[in-house]
Amino acid sequence: MSNHPFWRTTDAKDPSRAEEPYMDVLSDVLRALRLYASSYYCVEFSSPWGINEPKAECGIFHAVIRGSAWLTLPDERKSILLSAGDIIAFPTGLPHQISEQPDSRLTPGNEVLKMIRQNTNPFTHGESVVTLLCGYFQYKKHVQLPLLRDIPATLHIKSDLEPQLAWLNNVVKILAYESRTHQPGSEVMVDRLTEVLVIQLLRWHINKLKSPSGYFQALADDRLSRVLSLIHQQQSQSWDVETLGRAVSMSRTAFSHHFKEVVGMTPMAYLSQWRMHIAHELLMESNQSMLSIAEQVGYKSEASFSKAFKKIMGISPGQARKRGRC
Repeated sequence: MSNHPFWRTTDAKDPSRAEEPYMDVLSDVLRALRLYASSYYCVEFSSPWGINEPKAECGIFHAVIRGSAWLTLPDERKSILLSAGDIIAFPTGLPHQISEQPDSRLTPGNEVLKMIRQNTNPFTHGESVVTLLCGYFQYKKHVQLPLLRDIPATLHIKSDLEPQLAWLNNVVKILAYESRTHQPGSEVMVDRLTEVLVIQLLRWHINKLKSPSGYFQALADDRLSRVLSLIHQQQSQSWDVETLGRAVSMSRTAFSHHFKEVVGMTPMAYLSQWRMHIAHELLMESNQSMLSIAEQVGYKSEASFSKAFKKIMGISPGQARKRGRC
C-alpha cells in the first residue's frame, strides 16, 4: 500500500473515502479552458510614448523590465505608477492606457503591435526610458465554469516588493530575453514561459484573497478544494451532498451551506455543470456513442443525460456534436 502523503486509504465502498490522489483543481480547470499564452514583444520605448489598448477579446498583460510607466484605467480618476518589476494583467481584456506620463499622446495598441512586427519601433525619437514586455492569454470563454465568472478584471503584482516572487522576476527576465532573440526553439520557450507567468498571476491571486466567497477562494479552502478534487476525479460517481460533506468531515447541512456561500452555487449544481462540460468536450471531439458519454458523466440513460445537458448548455447533445464536426 502506498504511503505517499497525497493518497488516502479508507473504505473502498465509499467513493469519498477511496484511495485517490488529490487532484490539482486549478490545473484541471485551466486545461478545461484550454489556456494559451504568448508574448507580443519586449522593446525599449523612447520619450514620448503612449499606448491606448481598447477592449480586447483576450487577456492582456504588461511587465515593466526597466524604467517606469503610468497606467490609466477607464472610469478611474488617478493613474497608477508602474515601476520595474511590476506586472499588470487584464484577464477579461479591460480597456486601458499605458504611457510615459498620464497625459502622453497615445497610439492605438494594434498600430504599435503592427509596426513592431514589421521591425519598426513607433517610439524612438528621444532617450530610451522604458523596457516593456507585453503579451496576451486566451481561453475558451463559452465554458460555463465559475472560475470565469469570478476571474478579476485586473491583477497587479509588484514582484520586487515580494521576496517570495524573486523566481518570478527571473522568469520575466528570461522571457524578455527569449522575446528579443531568435534562437532555435525561442517561440516555444516564449509561449511556455508566458503560460507560467499567467498561472503564477492566478496562483498569487488565490493566495492574496481575503474575500470569503468566490471560486478562487474555494480553491484556497482545504475542505472545498478536496471536494472539488473528488468531483473532478470521479464525475461519474453517484454523489450526493451528504457523501461529499462526509469526505471533509462536515455535516450535510454545514457543508451545503459552506459550499454555496463560497462557490456561489450548490454542490449538486457544480457537479452537474462540471459533468456537462466533460460531456460537451467528448461530444465535440470524440466519436463515442451518446450512451457511453452519458455513463461517463454519471447518467444511466440517454434521455436523462440529454435533458440535463440541454438544461445547462442550452443546446441538445446532438446539436453539440454537429457543431464539433462543422
